[in-house]
Amino acid sequence: MQRFAAHHSSQPRRQEPKFQRIWRQSGELRARRAAYTAATELTPWSGRDLDIIIAPLDGKFRGGENEYQRLIELYNLPNEFVWERERGVTHSFGHQLGEDGLETLWMHFLAEIPGSNTPDRQPEWLKWGFVLTWLPKVATSSAAVQDSAYTVSLIVFQPPVETMDHLVRLVRSSNWMDATVDPYVLVDIALVSWYHRIDKVAWQVTKLIRTDEEDVFRRVQLLRSKEFSVADLDLHRLHTSLKNAIFMLEGLDAAIRLVELALLEHESPRRRRGQVWENTHRLLRHRGELFQSTKLRTVSSQARVKNSIDLAFHINTAYDSRVNLDNSRSVRLISIVGMVFIPFSAITSIFGTQFFTPEAQHMNVNPDFWVLWVIAIPMTITILAVWQVSEHDSLKFWRPDLASPALARWWITSGSIGQRVTESVTLEDATELRDLRQPPQTV
Repeated sequence: MQRFAAHHSSQPRRQEPKFQRIWRQSGELRARRAAYTAATELTPWSGRDLDIIIAPLDGKFRGGENEYQRLIELYNLPNEFVWERERGVTHSFGHQLGEDGLETLWMHFLAEIPGSNTPDRQPEWLKWGFVLTWLPKVATSSAAVQDSAYTVSLIVFQPPVETMDHLVRLVRSSNWMDATVDPYVLVDIALVSWYHRIDKVAWQVTKLIRTDEEDVFRRVQLLRSKEFSVADLDLHRLHTSLKNAIFMLEGLDAAIRLVELALLEHESPRRRRGQVWENTHRLLRHRGELFQSTKLRTVSSQARVKNSIDLAFHINTAYDSRVNLDNSRSVRLISIVGMVFIPFSAITSIFGTQFFTPEAQHMNVNPDFWVLWVIAIPMTITILAVWQVSEHDSLKFWRPDLASPALARWWITSGSIGQRVTESVTLEDATELRDLRQPPQTV
């Protein structure tokens, strides 16, 4: 057993392929497929009818900058496409023309996936690239370009699983030639597969928002209780759900923009107008409506999570008010008990002074006992007066109707502006200023 383990561990580990290539040629019965571990093993486009390469994310991936640079030179990737990844754009759609009818179309996709397994729900980012190139098989004249099929080449950088499944299914199907008649069939595949992924993420965002909403509503029902768990709301989680909805809307707006630009380019006079073109154009419009549907649902989810956040703050406020009310009741009870014993305390304090001297038969009162009242009564009156003045000022501050602001009135007679009159009225009387047709009566 030890010899077998030692022999097994000494074998070199097989490297996982980084690149996959699948192609189809007219006249062949089925598609062909190959895998490569490095960019140096790849070969240029060789004029196959349909040639697709699946590569890691464009940029400095695990192979390093040299391998990505080789891809740029080998497949003539547009400079704008390379620059967009360096800038981290949310979405992009580009199209350029080359020699002999060569056309290149590229797109960048970006979406946020909320992390439901982590306590703080920190999101992850899903991004991938799409570069499509097609060349007429006969490019001797413009008429030949319009009447001929194309050799189509596609390179996708770290596409979603849905995109890979759709591409493989197309290449293996019997109608794969539709992509050589109208290359926008591949654009439609990219958009519909992206919709499937985005729609799943949108439902995930909605599910998380529904969970937060149910938690908030459950706490509303327990608001009458004094448990601290009522106000123990995770506001950070609520704000993270709102952030996920905002990012989701950003991705949906970007996808809708991609569909609009694809439709605009697809309507170019250079395109062949046949059944394949018509079906593809209708499908592109349908993809736009799908993204719009998901956007409407996400907008509703965003409004719901905003309502949950507002309700959460109201729950905390109501809970604090209830706690303060209970505390004020306790203070009031203590005050009432204190007021009950104040007379007894006052009597015991007075009789505990040196103004009273107990003797065997009776109690002698000091002749200077009047000094106590001469000092206590004016001090009590002064305190009551200060309290009354402060209460009056406070009432005047909170009731503006006690003041009488001066309001100005203007009127117009016979096309001329009359003289302004300043009157001292209350705010309730200001409603009469709505009718300015009659000047005020002067005495």
